[in-house]
Amino acid sequence: MAMIMKKIDDTIQLSATDLVGHLNCGHLTALDVQVATGALKKPENYDPLLEILRERGQRHEDAYIQHLRDAGHQLTKIEGVDVTDSTVDATLEAMRNGSELLFKRHSGMA
Repeated sequence: MAMIMKKIDDTIQLSATDLVGHLNCGHLTALDVQVATGALKKPENYDPLLEILRERGQRHEDAYIQHLRDAGHQLTKIEGVDVTDSTVDATLEAMRNGSELLFKRHSGMA
């Protein structure tokens, strides 16, 4: 599941998914802001086809990460779902240590 827009204190924190969503639909951004601030409840729905698409996307990402490893690239996985002090620290540490590629996921391949 992708990280979504959040309100932390008086700040709205965006994810890459939020930015892509905004490029496709500004109204979506307005709705997401209302959900993040509590003015609107997030709709609850389940779409089995969307689950299949997520699973296929996960398998594709896993295969690509394995392809990069097989090609000899040094990858560092940043643990966690949200942008937190610990994930920022882990990212900076990996960069300081010369990690070639960084990725962040909360499920799938380690």
